Amino acid sequence: MAGLEEYFKRVIEFPGVVRHPEEAKFTALNEAGSKALVEQESEFQRILFLETPNDEVMLLLDGELQFYSADEHRYHESLTIVPFLFKKQPVRLVGVMGGGDGLVARELLRHFGEELESIRVVDIDPAVTELARTHPRLVELNEGSLLDERVEVINADAVTYRSDRPFDLIICDLPDPTSRALANLYTREYYEHLRSQLAPGGLLSLQIVYFQPLFDGLLTTLRGVFQHVSEYSVGMYSFVRVGFALCARDGLERCRDLPSGTRYLTPEVVDWLFYFPPDEPRLEMSAPSTAADPKVLEWYEAYLRDQLPERILFY
Repeated sequence: MAGLEEYFKRVIEFPGVVRHPEEAKFTALNEAGSKALVEQESEFQRILFLETPNDEVMLLLDGELQFYSADEHRYHESLTIVPFLFKKQPVRLVGVMGGGDGLVARELLRHFGEELESIRVVDIDPAVTELARTHPRLVELNEGSLLDERVEVINADAVTYRSDRPFDLIICDLPDPTSRALANLYTREYYEHLRSQLAPGGLLSLQIVYFQPLFDGLLTTLRGVFQHVSEYSVGMYSFVRVGFALCARDGLERCRDLPSGTRYLTPEVVDWLFYFPPDEPRLEMSAPSTAADPKVLEWYEAYLRDQLPERILFY
């Protein structure tokens, strides 16, 4: 795995039980015997697709973990299936912002393929979507979702992309706001852009990092755009905990049963996703993140500074 060090700005997501020091985590990864299946520099980012000694795979973009195959189903079921439980009208057209690995599309096709007419995956990097279409390990994991005739892959910037048809559901599976460019995906203006592309009764489902002040800061931003916002979260091995938000203009009411064949979600688990214990710290945030003042960068920096050094990861 020569030259692997260049792929990591913050090495925090690897097998083992390890604390924050990056050198220790990098050493643990190498000693565990993980190997790189793909090392590629695209126009937009560094792509690293890893195989671990227990035959799992990981995708990292610019050193940031995108998924770990041992537990990615928890994340993708929570992001993709939960909004359908609140959707009264049929879902015909879904927009996936990001999601170039094909795993959101997999869940959509697996559980709602008979209802859906079309899925548009809007991912900026053709190298990632090509990897998801061609690499045997990733095609096996995403069940060939990006090869399905109902899935249209659009290599465009999600910040500026506008659909020619309104979406019944938009799912944001986007990188964390680690740069000024990525911060544009976490602003009031971007959420207004997404809202304007929703059909009546449409929903927005998105992932937001579950650590303060980032979680409540982005919820404040979303509530300045959508009348109805519900937050939930899921525990994971790879990320410890991931936060989500479900947003609507016309109300949120659970009206569907879970589809069959879920690996993680049950009715009881769905209830638990939306439960936040009263002793869990929450913040009152007064100002949103905007294009002119991308506070999300400050919130993310505070998360890295205050939370990450004490974080213990289990894989």
